[in-house]
Amino acid sequence: MKFKVKYTTRSGDTLQRVVEASAPKEIEALFKAEGFFVLSVEKEGTGRRVKEIKIESLILFNQELLALLKAGIPLLQSLELLKDHGQDPNLRDSLQNVIQDIKEGSSFSEAIAHQGGYPPVYQSNVVAGEKSGSLPKVLDRWLRFQKFAQSSKRKILEALFYPSFLVIVLFLAIGVILNVVLPRFADFYSGGDIELPWMTQALLSLASFLQSTFSLQILLLLSLVALVRWLWVTPAGQTQGEKILLRIPKLGSLYRMYHSSVFCRTLGVLLSGGLPVVQSLEIVSQTCPSPKLQKRLTLITEEVRSGAPLHQSISSSDVVDPLASEMIRVGESSSALPEMLDHVADFFDQEIEKATVAVTNLIGPVLIVFMGVVVLGLLLAVYVPLFNASNVIR
Repeated sequence: MKFKVKYTTRSGDTLQRVVEASAPKEIEALFKAEGFFVLSVEKEGTGRRVKEIKIESLILFNQELLALLKAGIPLLQSLELLKDHGQDPNLRDSLQNVIQDIKEGSSFSEAIAHQGGYPPVYQSNVVAGEKSGSLPKVLDRWLRFQKFAQSSKRKILEALFYPSFLVIVLFLAIGVILNVVLPRFADFYSGGDIELPWMTQALLSLASFLQSTFSLQILLLLSLVALVRWLWVTPAGQTQGEKILLRIPKLGSLYRMYHSSVFCRTLGVLLSGGLPVVQSLEIVSQTCPSPKLQKRLTLITEEVRSGAPLHQSISSSDVVDPLASEMIRVGESSSALPEMLDHVADFFDQEIEKATVAVTNLIGPVLIVFMGVVVLGLLLAVYVPLFNASNVIR
């Protein structure tokens, strides 16, 4: 039987090979004897898709696992105690298989790699924890990192909720006025000899056009939804969306600072766990959500593998904020790179939080004033001819 094996070498390279064997356990034992770490084993041609485990479920599971390990309970016994806990069926099924693999002689890292669905950063931390004999410490560091990442994401979404709500209300109000209110006034004004201002005439013409092209509006709305989905989901769309975002003043620098923070904190967690720099960079590039940063990290990894200092490769490629590359240089020269990465990530997070609060506090009043001006202009365009007509009658 042929299996497709994805593994990492001693130098940190991620490779793929097709191997003939009777079972995945045989492959893992063979690669382990050669000094390689197996990331995944799949039957060739099956195209098996493994469901990713939700990060929230994984955080909750590791909190309980860490508490049991700190209490002195062995890993296998801790996993058996936790195998039926939680609401995520994917995690429960995976834990059942992980426990079975460990009973058959696999390590914890090999078992979760065999099952798949676990984030690469988490797998790498487990490997580092097992190699250094400090799995609880490494898991604790990973948990603190994930809690902060989830908290930051939640704060950003909460900050954007109110402005997004105002924009939706504004578009709905304008849509109702143009498609429902103005056509009725158009019928009213067409029956009299009222002289209409140019603004009113323009709005009535626009309302008549929109009413006659309602199906076109629906088509444009669906096209807009499809465009947003393309920018959000597909790799090509994400690349184009990122290029547009980076060109926007202030917002582009804020976006770059956010990814600089994620890069520094992820790399710091991996290095603190004991992984080599090259392997850590490969993992960061695989998990990076930014297409631009992901491509440049691949080049940086190759330069570092060739012997170039990390700070030199980062500064020349213009991947992250210049402050990050300077702090990385200081960390390399003082042999305290993980700690320095954590410090610069903390600084970026504080700057992002301050900028986000300032922008969202400003967006709300600006949108309200804009909504008021637009609605007032529409109402004046509709009712001014009535006032003029009443003056003529008098």
